[in-house]
Amino acid sequence: MLRKIFVLSSLILTLIACSNNDLKTISAEPITTSSNQNYFTADKQSEFSPNIDIENTILETYNLQKGVDEVYYSYVKIDLNNDSIPEYFVYAYGPMLSGSGGGSALILNSDYKEISRFTLVQTPIIISKHRTKNWKDIIMNVSGGGATPNAAIIKFDGKTYPSNPSLQPTLGPHDYIEGIKIFTENTSVNRSFKIE
Repeated sequence: MLRKIFVLSSLILTLIACSNNDLKTISAEPITTSSNQNYFTADKQSEFSPNIDIENTILETYNLQKGVDEVYYSYVKIDLNNDSIPEYFVYAYGPMLSGSGGGSALILNSDYKEISRFTLVQTPIIISKHRTKNWKDIIMNVSGGGATPNAAIIKFDGKTYPSNPSLQPTLGPHDYIEGIKIFTENTSVNRSFKIE
């Protein structure tokens, strides 16, 4: 009888652990090349379906032409300001949107209006549990284009997030970050959509 209870308890715990498919706890893993930093994050998968409203916003924001300019994107729905309405965090890349320092990104509200725009974006990105002015801090890698490799802390200023991560404060060697890691997939192989 005791053995049956143990087996049943183990099965229930396993089912609970597998019930949330889009979040997966992973071991502490640095976002930068520094091995001294401490992180505890969970992965949030990018969305599986293309979104025409996001595509139109990308084209309009960057003054690109559909079918002419080569543009790829991935996006995640995530609540950044704890109002229970998810924002769209969009990573976009292509010849007109990328350089040696990284690609481009947008944060859009639920009506696809721009909240923030980023340059020099490298993936993955960490959405920290720590908040500034009620919006979650964002941690981005900075490297390439002559920049010293580090992890930048991007904080909401009351209206938007600063656009250039290379100009933001960096994490110290003993800073601890807890949050959600997004854009962990190899975007050049899967989970990216081409605007056509």
